[in-house]
Amino acid sequence: MSEHRAHRRARRVRTRLLSAGLLLAGAALVATAASPPPALAAGQAISTTTNVTASTGNGACLRPSTPADPVNCNAYGVKDDVWLSNLPSALGDGEYFVAVTAPGGQADPNDGSASLLSAGTHLDRAFSIVNGVVSPLGDHVVENQRVQLAPFADTPNAGGVYIATVCRLADYPASGSSCTHDAFKVGASDPAVPDPLTVVKDAAGDYTRTYAWTIAKTADPAEVHGTSGSVNVGYTVTVGHDEGTVSGVEVSGTITVLNPNADPVVADVTDQLSDGTPCAVTGGAGALMAPGDSTFAYHCTLASLPQAQLDNTVTVTWADQAVGTGQLAAGSGDFVFDAVPFVPSVVDDCVAVDDTAVGALGQVCVGDANPSVLTYGRTFPLTTPGCVVHPNTAGFTSDDSGSTGSASADVKVCKDPLATGAHTIGFWSNKNGQGVITGSAGTSSSCVAGTYLRTFAPFQDLAANAKCADVAKYVAAVIAKATGSTMNAMLKAQMLATALDVHFTGPGSTTATRKFLPSSNLGATVVDLTTIKGRDVRGAFGGATSLTVSQALAYAAGRSNVGGSTWYANVKSTQTDAKDAFDAINNQVAYAP
Repeated sequence: MSEHRAHRRARRVRTRLLSAGLLLAGAALVATAASPPPALAAGQAISTTTNVTASTGNGACLRPSTPADPVNCNAYGVKDDVWLSNLPSALGDGEYFVAVTAPGGQADPNDGSASLLSAGTHLDRAFSIVNGVVSPLGDHVVENQRVQLAPFADTPNAGGVYIATVCRLADYPASGSSCTHDAFKVGASDPAVPDPLTVVKDAAGDYTRTYAWTIAKTADPAEVHGTSGSVNVGYTVTVGHDEGTVSGVEVSGTITVLNPNADPVVADVTDQLSDGTPCAVTGGAGALMAPGDSTFAYHCTLASLPQAQLDNTVTVTWADQAVGTGQLAAGSGDFVFDAVPFVPSVVDDCVAVDDTAVGALGQVCVGDANPSVLTYGRTFPLTTPGCVVHPNTAGFTSDDSGSTGSASADVKVCKDPLATGAHTIGFWSNKNGQGVITGSAGTSSSCVAGTYLRTFAPFQDLAANAKCADVAKYVAAVIAKATGSTMNAMLKAQMLATALDVHFTGPGSTTATRKFLPSSNLGATVVDLTTIKGRDVRGAFGGATSLTVSQALAYAAGRSNVGGSTWYANVKSTQTDAKDAFDAINNQVAYAP
């Protein structure tokens, strides 16, 4: 299961010990990371206390002696006076069981354990919390939201110390590290015979896993061509992450030492991990343990995340000393917290991905496909002749540190000239073009191509009865004069080539005459007159933004006298625009609208 799904953006709340109560933490938290037990806040720890208004076991707390019914009691007169308290707020809704063990037996609170002192089975000692209401599931008394611990056997501990343990019913058989514990004493102390200290603790591992992200972007195709309309381009954005960099590995928690005596005891508290790492205990050296509970925070720093089970042992040690009117012999006590759970604080486990062209592309998180592939498409209208580069950048921003990354993919969109298959004046004056004309259809009295050319005023100086050979000579002569300085001659030559292109690609031509020409109908091709050789030539065609080639021929012919000696009123700039339009068509560099 992905770490970020269970622990999204929140550091694990440390389990804490209050009044010797270990919170529900440990191995169970790791094993059920997808739905961890409710985290317990400081001040909400489970505790043992009295129940002075109960119908049974209603004795007052011996220590502290006031108030008679405290939140946490350390010493009781008899076993029946010991109750679990603070249950709804500490544990939350769920099903639990309670066990009483001898000190040191906390690791195994299950039925059949050698240290178990409780009578019956764990089911006999089960209880539930539903909507904050505590109810029995077994035969132990529940009264005033408290669960009575009795019956349980006598402790072998010389000081009369017991350990109360609460575990989740669903965890049975439970590990002591997944349960909560509280030390308590039953029976009055003999001032002449001081009792040894007892220690319990919690432990929680923590570390930070920081993810680094990468992004890449491609466009398909990276260069696209067309003559009109629009083109489509697909983009792919690939976002991935590494395995995460681990840092800040630590173990921390709270140690609680129970002094069951009526007078203080001086002791040292030390803590160590099973790999030999020492832990710093705040105030643990030469600590004065007041009667009841004394708590100590501790912290351990590791170089890396453990690769095997890691246990945590606390030891309380004291020297020979006078305690009250008695003498406490030197001794020690310890508590082992098995299998410290490590829960990550995840940094940058999600990124928001956006794009300069389309905006937000969505969120990608650890646990999604790695890498994750995001796709989208764009449509580019073919409006600008030539090629235009469209830059496009995708980027990400991480959710915690705000780190960023980006990748770009440029697309070259090219509006190409019309592939009309038209031919230049050079073609019509060379042997290939001349051969097309001389080999074209004709009658005994005229050439079909000549008849077509004579529909335009500038070419009506061609004899009406010209044979195809005569037409070819006429074409060659007109084109030969295009080298002169007069614009009329140049315009006439270019328009003549365009007219021949239209004729020999039009419906009236034959397959034989198309030997060097395409089979498309050039006359029906629409040409953009706003961008001819980078200029706007609409003025030469009545202001029309576009015309078919046949319409352009007809319009230009209407501006000429017979033979083309007077054309566009011989305004050279207008003649130049018209000439360039036909020249662009002939050289296949004209564009569609």
